Amino acid sequence: MAFKPIVDRLSQSRTVIRVKELRNQLVYKIFEYRGGASGRLLAKQLQDAAVSRVCITIAFNVPWVIDALTKAWEMRPPGMTLVVVDNSTKVEAREAIARICKTRGVPYLALPMRVEKHLSRSHGTAITWAFHNIVRHLKPELFGFIDHDCFPVAPFDIPSKLAGRTVYGRRAYGTENHVYKARPGDRHWNLWAGYCFYRFSAVAGCKLDFDPRLSLGLDTGGANWAILYSKLAETDVAAATVEQRPMTMAGAVGHHEFIDGAFFHLAGVSYPERPGYHHRTAEHREMLRDYVWSTYLGGPAGQAVSDF
Repeated sequence: MAFKPIVDRLSQSRTVIRVKELRNQLVYKIFEYRGGASGRLLAKQLQDAAVSRVCITIAFNVPWVIDALTKAWEMRPPGMTLVVVDNSTKVEAREAIARICKTRGVPYLALPMRVEKHLSRSHGTAITWAFHNIVRHLKPELFGFIDHDCFPVAPFDIPSKLAGRTVYGRRAYGTENHVYKARPGDRHWNLWAGYCFYRFSAVAGCKLDFDPRLSLGLDTGGANWAILYSKLAETDVAAATVEQRPMTMAGAVGHHEFIDGAFFHLAGVSYPERPGYHHRTAEHREMLRDYVWSTYLGGPAGQAVSDF
């Protein structure tokens, strides 16, 4: 225990962080080539279906949110074709999510099974895999990524936001943390990986990387600061607005995010064990599901699955 402060300081140094980033890049390269043929096949199927505006969501262990998202997309399509890429670590979750997508006619692809303890990196590498193995082969007009628990609940048109722009999404700035100490004037930023959209022709030559960059204080997608975002003019960027709105459930009032007044972001449902989230019990997760369906999706009769 006497050595713990020293170990902590070493693990938080910029040099150690850079070494870890290089290690993670090597591990990702191995992962990227696994299952690549399935990504190219899906891209071909989307091309054959004349899909030119595609939005990919990364599923992770929670079938009911994919059920809700696919239903919300069916009710209020925001101008892009939804595709589900499954990064779940539980076989039963993958099976349920695949059934939901088949029921709703949503394209589905299961990523190679793997174990990644760092949640942001797991999400980021899944998005990067989807970009390099699906999007780059599809070559759509527009593409983007949305969190699996971010549901369209009002009429909205994503493509209109990209008119004359390179990127559109929720902007996040570098923040002070144990690794990176923000300094006055620092403007490192990225688009939040749960709501980010791109004009393919403008980024086709970029090797996009959706890993975090803790050395810059940036979470998932932060690696694209150096690759893309730092090179954009303000006129290239359409920034979404984010507001907190109250949500009353079981007599308690909480707050959840709304993006551009149209996307309800529940947040955290994949990680009931994470500190800071109040979704830890099965009962609470069931209440969340029922709230979403009753408030925004026309009631539970439209559900494709009953588990959560």
